[in-house]
Amino acid sequence: MSLILVYSLISLFIAWIWVDYFRLIDIHQKNSLLHAVIAFLLGGSSVFLVFGVHEYLLNGCQLEINGNIFNDLAYAILQIGMLEEFSKFCAFLAFFLLFKKELKEPIDYLMYVSTCALGFSAVEHVLYFHENGPEIINGRAILATVGHMFDTSIIAYGLILFRFKREKNSFLTVLVSFLLASFAHGIYDFFLMYPPLEQIGWIFTILYFLVTISVFSVILNNSINNSPFFSYKEIIDSSFVFRRLLIYYGIIFVIQFLLTLLDHNLEWSIQSIVSSVIYTGTIIILTIGRLSRFNLIRGRWEKIKLEFPFKFVGGTSTPIGSRFAIKGENFNEAHINPFMESYFYLNPISRQSRYLQSKKLAYMEHKVVSKKNEVFYIIRLYESDQSSPYTVHLLRAKLTYPNMVKDTYPIAGVLKVENPEATSEAKSIKKYSFKEYAVLLPMS
Repeated sequence: MSLILVYSLISLFIAWIWVDYFRLIDIHQKNSLLHAVIAFLLGGSSVFLVFGVHEYLLNGCQLEINGNIFNDLAYAILQIGMLEEFSKFCAFLAFFLLFKKELKEPIDYLMYVSTCALGFSAVEHVLYFHENGPEIINGRAILATVGHMFDTSIIAYGLILFRFKREKNSFLTVLVSFLLASFAHGIYDFFLMYPPLEQIGWIFTILYFLVTISVFSVILNNSINNSPFFSYKEIIDSSFVFRRLLIYYGIIFVIQFLLTLLDHNLEWSIQSIVSSVIYTGTIIILTIGRLSRFNLIRGRWEKIKLEFPFKFVGGTSTPIGSRFAIKGENFNEAHINPFMESYFYLNPISRQSRYLQSKKLAYMEHKVVSKKNEVFYIIRLYESDQSSPYTVHLLRAKLTYPNMVKDTYPIAGVLKVENPEATSEAKSIKKYSFKEYAVLLPMS
């Protein structure tokens, strides 16, 4: 009984990690923690709906894993994926009916549906930890937890597209989203359960999980960008989000290590935790790294792509000799976004500046993303004061260190727009060239 209590507390802490994550990225209209608690409890209660369906509706006619690929796929998608997604969505629907007025922007839908999923997964965690022991804590803390959130968020995204993007055929959009969520959930479990993949199924599951992280990041980013309350002055400190999540998962590793000492000697426990840090730790770094990076651009709907959350960058076309990097803009937008839609000074870094030559007045108009997902800032660069002639330039955040002055003021590359007919409209900018680095300074 004492271990059940310990596992329950651990499961609550795992859920809190991601509730706190949503509170950090919910920058426009902060949600109530009380409502998050209610959504969590509704999600936890939805587990009993699954038990009830198995007991009273599927009793005697349930599918079983038998090694036949079509049977096992049907089992994973219909009996696990669809049933569990239906249960979690019922929990969210109950929350929606009770607190409809609290859902004011897209991220609200994702936060509360994910919190329902966290309640569901927390109950699952307790059952799995009790059955399999503490060795699986960190794996479920990242894979199962984020997986549950992602799957149910697909349904919420259907609702978001209908309400905020004005997609037609609302019922069809939500139905397709539910079917995709059931499929996504089922495929994850299929790789783990299908007997012919008994030895290597976990590899496919991890690779599949990493692809879903990329999709989840786009869904989250689109939701924040399309808030009715969007403001460039509200920022997400991606470095802070990453560090906070990393500390949380560090605590999870420590807890797992201490619990394994109850059943094993010190040497075994050390070997086990080192292995977990190497393998599970890599998944955690990739996950929280990708989910902490955002391109905040008002009204942007980024297309969803099936891709890994990492890439190899370098001068070659193969990974050999290239640098491994997490996808997404790796410059903390918290430093440059405060200058959006404001006047500021652009001061050349080099004392021998041949382009800017001296400190110039500028105004930051827009923020755009290239086809390669690179962020540029469109600015007006004035000859003297605000009433003087100006030229259109681009700024590109300096991605290598040092990229800050006095740990306060960001450094950016100044790009001259080459086509004379260019305006502040992004589509008019056809050609540009790098001139020099400069630091952005506030006017006061």
